[in-house]
Amino acid sequence: MHSSLILAGIALPLAFAFPAFAPAPNVRLPGPRLPRQSNDTTEADTCNIALLQQPANTLTPPGADVSLVLIALGHGTQNYSCASETATPTAIGAVAELFNASCAVASGSNSLGSIAEEAASIGAHFFVDSTTPDFDIIGLGNTQAKKVESMAAPQATNVPWLKLDAQVQGTTSAVKNIYRLETVGGVAPKNCAGQKAGDVVTVEYEAQYWVYAVTEIVEARRRKRSAGL
Repeated sequence: MHSSLILAGIALPLAFAFPAFAPAPNVRLPGPRLPRQSNDTTEADTCNIALLQQPANTLTPPGADVSLVLIALGHGTQNYSCASETATPTAIGAVAELFNASCAVASGSNSLGSIAEEAASIGAHFFVDSTTPDFDIIGLGNTQAKKVESMAAPQATNVPWLKLDAQVQGTTSAVKNIYRLETVGGVAPKNCAGQKAGDVVTVEYEAQYWVYAVTEIVEARRRKRSAGL
């Protein structure tokens, strides 16, 4: 993990302005909107990721109507609020920068940490309220999702692995499913000792986000690009 990812006031260190959302009293989560002039960030055309198998898990696998279009490495914080010093921390979402890890995973690399230092951010992950994760990715669009399945990470010190389904409202992409896999860190402290009411506790984490989009739409867009349309 990198110390630069400890987010003061859970403000993501990206070079653009953030509108804010308030899912809970005294808690404000940033909601970036990225410029759309950039090229497609997926690497399906240059890296053979279409047939990649997910790390072994018990989540329902993606359907036959979708294709893997991106594996994003997320670096950021899982965020928790404290109602009082004696309360148990309550999850209020996450904030992370996203980096393209498609080729690294396709090549079998076991060291993805350098990606965040060597590559430009391709987007952001944040929450529009305390239960609605959002993924804003250059070249793919914006996806608001809902957690539909969860499984414990192989190590208890890491946040669970998830299956997220895209929601119609707030989604401008062809993305249908996002899987949070290979998590590291992010687990809430056991209690709010030393915190006061309204305090936010941030815990660093990283994860791989496997992004699946509707194959028919992906192929149609690829044909348009090939035709120069």
